[in-house]
Amino acid sequence: MASAACHRDGAHDLSCELVRVDGTPLDYVEYTNGQGDGFRWVPDRFVVRLGPASDAIPLESLDLRLPSGWRALPLREEGTWLVFPSGRPHFPVSLQVLDRRAEPRARVIALRALPVVFRGCSRFHPRLHRLPWANRVEDLGVVEAGWEHFRATFRFALAPRALFAGLYREVVGLRQLPDGRVRGGLCTGLSRTALAQALACLDERTSLRDTVLVLHGRQLSDRALLAGLPWFLFPSPRRAYQRFVDDLLDCGTSDRCFDLNVPRPWRRDVVRALLGQGHTVVPYAFSQAETGWASVWVYDPNLPDRAEETVVTIDLERDRYEYPPLAVDGRRTTIVAVPLTAYLRGRTAVLAGMANLLLAAPRRLLVAAGLVTMLVLAWLIAGRNAPDRRKRPDRPGRSLCDRTRRFRGASRSAEAAVASAWRR
Repeated sequence: MASAACHRDGAHDLSCELVRVDGTPLDYVEYTNGQGDGFRWVPDRFVVRLGPASDAIPLESLDLRLPSGWRALPLREEGTWLVFPSGRPHFPVSLQVLDRRAEPRARVIALRALPVVFRGCSRFHPRLHRLPWANRVEDLGVVEAGWEHFRATFRFALAPRALFAGLYREVVGLRQLPDGRVRGGLCTGLSRTALAQALACLDERTSLRDTVLVLHGRQLSDRALLAGLPWFLFPSPRRAYQRFVDDLLDCGTSDRCFDLNVPRPWRRDVVRALLGQGHTVVPYAFSQAETGWASVWVYDPNLPDRAEETVVTIDLERDRYEYPPLAVDGRRTTIVAVPLTAYLRGRTAVLAGMANLLLAAPRRLLVAAGLVTMLVLAWLIAGRNAPDRRKRPDRPGRSLCDRTRRFRGASRSAEAAVASAWRR
């Protein structure tokens, strides 16, 4: 209802009416934008009209206090103001009625809660910018990336042939196993290619299908891995949502994708989870009507024709999220929101090349490290026993086992860093 009783302070009961300038009732105000446009308040002005239930408080003694930045223009009729919302929205919004007669300063005698809806959309439109394929074998067919795709993906890579035959071929591909199961996927390439198409960032000389393979392989680039590392080490779905909203407020659009279902780093099964889960979508719209919850509409390459139904729900107070049926346990997974620039400019793969070598031959590397360590220890022992040198005290905790454990830990850390990009 547009007219309601304000909260009472004392024995005075005030009626408060909110109407548009054309006289129609006002139930809420909205801070929103058009597709790719700037944000604005709708309506940009409205009327507040007060009426005391008795003559105990004259209307001429009442004043209206608004949120910071909002303005009010008193009208001829006593107890009536024309209100102009301004600035970014915050929750909750309340209109306070003051009694100027109170000494030594005005006293709040009533307040009225005003519902606010904060929503926006980017330049990405799922119907206009979706790709002609879904992330399915039925649409894309069996996909095997070739050496020409690898060379188009990276300008420089450490041990390129080994990387191509190892991690790259494992990550970039869509295969159907003899038992009917599907292995792999191109969700990262499909999502980021669709977003690049909406932002007019595609190279017209490259076919759309080849671009999907290139951008999907760029998740192994140094830029993409380093850009995603802070999001992985300091997980926060709330921060991912806020970055997306800030992009829209500042630029009218966003170049971020959401990597969903990324395991949080303190999980015991983090390595296995990194290898087996993760999914990339394109956020394109959001809505928030209260402090604790927000909804983000996403373009999912697995379900490109259901963009209006694919919604990520963000619990802003507990810093969790849900995206059924993919991610329903926000305590164990997070959202990574890396911008498209890291993929468009990511042309080197040094980190992925190093990790690929570790994954390909960990035992041989451990044996080599053990032999080197034994030689160093033998040299130190021989130096201490030499008559013309002073003995140096042994340093605790420097055994061969400890060195081996540290090397294994470093290997696992490298594996985890690369695996965080898998299947996004």
